[in-house]
Order: sequence, then structure tokens, then C-alpha cells
Amino acid sequence: MAKEDAKKVKKEEEEIVAEETVELSEAEILKQAEEREKERKAAEKAEKEAQKEEEKERKAEQHEEKVSRKKTVRVKPRHSKTYRKLAEKIEIGREYPLSEAVTLALETNPTKFDATVEMHVKLNEKEKNIRGMVVLPGGVTKEKKVLEVIAENVDEVIANVKAGKLDFDIMIADIKVMPKLAQLAKLLGPKGLMPSPKAGTVVEDVKKAAAELKGGKVEFRADKQNIVHMSIGKISFGDDRIKQNFQAILDHLPKRIDSIYLTTSMGPSIKVAKK
Repeated sequence: MAKEDAKKVKKEEEEIVAEETVELSEAEILKQAEEREKERKAAEKAEKEAQKEEEKERKAEQHEEKVSRKKTVRVKPRHSKTYRKLAEKIEIGREYPLSEAVTLALETNPTKFDATVEMHVKLNEKEKNIRGMVVLPGGVTKEKKVLEVIAENVDEVIANVKAGKLDFDIMIADIKVMPKLAQLAKLLGPKGLMPSPKAGTVVEDVKKAAAELKGGKVEFRADKQNIVHMSIGKISFGDDRIKQNFQAILDHLPKRIDSIYLTTSMGPSIKVAKK
């Protein structure tokens, strides 16, 4: 009986040892699997880093090649040979009297067509929101289409503007219709077409104001850089008419002026003496 008990105990011990061996084996397998997974992830990471380095080197090579090509490409001059030749007539840094500046502007026009003569006035920064109307005694370069707004047609004008019909250059409005026209401010304001008392386009006598505009009255205004840009004639106008228009605009601008330039549509700029 004792022998049988001993055998039984021994058998149980062997079974326990076998179970522990199996458990140990499973743990070892899991550990090995985890290590292999770590190795795989490390290999993937190294491969991605290598690919990034290759891509970085490739882009660097492309950039160097692009820079090299730019260095070998001949840069075209900003202006034509004709323009550069004419520009040599203008002394850099010199301020020309009006008569000389106008003559020089006409002489340095590089185009064959009847170019526009432009006036660009940089106002002093202390001058704010400069705008107004001026009659050009020498004539205008282009007749503008004037829309007259009175009580009889204000509703039609509002409907047309809302529909996108802006077939006019200047809108002249009777003072009495301005409360109705106020709803168009967001549409016309950004385009510079909204009537304004300061600009002389909100008046009591619409017919008279429209006739003045058609007869040579134009609007001027300073842009965001405080510069007034004006067309003051065509080459065909000749010196006298251009000088008349120049002086008329200058008389309506503030006295605090930083600089004045004259130029034709595609010609070089000529600095004009302020006095």
C-alpha cells in the first residue's frame, strides 16, 4: 500500500513538472515573438529614415540643379533697347521745371500710338483722404459715361446695379435720392462709383453737374499709398494743353507734396520740381 502511495505521489510530481515545463515554454515563445516584433519595427523605422534621407538628398540635388540652370540662363533686360536709349535723355535725380519735364515726356515716348501722359503726385503723409473734382482746361483723354440719378429713375438704377449692370463711369445723384441709394454703398463703394458730396457727385442740380463732367471735369483721389494718379492728356495734345491740365490739378491738391512725376503710358518717369 505504501508503494502504491509513493508511486501516486511521484506521478503527481511528474505531472506538475510537465505542466511547469509547458508554461515555461509558452512564456519563452511569447518573449521570442515580442523580440521579433521589436526587431521588425526597428527595421521598418530604419528603412523609413533611410528613405527620408534619400528624399532629402534628392531634393537638395534638384535645388542645386535649378540654381545652376538659373545662373546659366541669360536674364532679359527689364526694358527694350528703345526705352533704355530714350531714358538716357533723363538725368537721374534731377528735378525738371514743368516746361522741360513736359517736353521731355513727349520726346521720350517709346510708342507709335497716341500715348496718354500721366501725372503721379505723392502727397505728404499728413494729408489724409484727399479727393475732389477739377476741370481740365486742356481737355480730357477720354469722355466718361455719366449716369444721372434723380427721383424719377432712382428705383430703376437701384434694380440695374443690383443686377450687375454697371454701364457707367460716374454716377451723379440728386441729394434727395441719397437715402434710397445708400443701399448700394457696398456694391458701388469698393468700385469708386458711389456718389459722394466730397467728390462733387451728390448735387442739387444734376443736369449742370453732368454737363460739367462731360465738359472736362474729372475726379481725383489719393490711393492707399497717398498717391494721386491722373491722366492729363495725350501726346497729340501738345505741350501747352498738357501744362494747363497739370497746373489745374496741382492747384486743387494740398501744398504738402513729397514728389511729382510725369510719364507717358510706356515711357520713363521724369521728376518734376514742386515749384
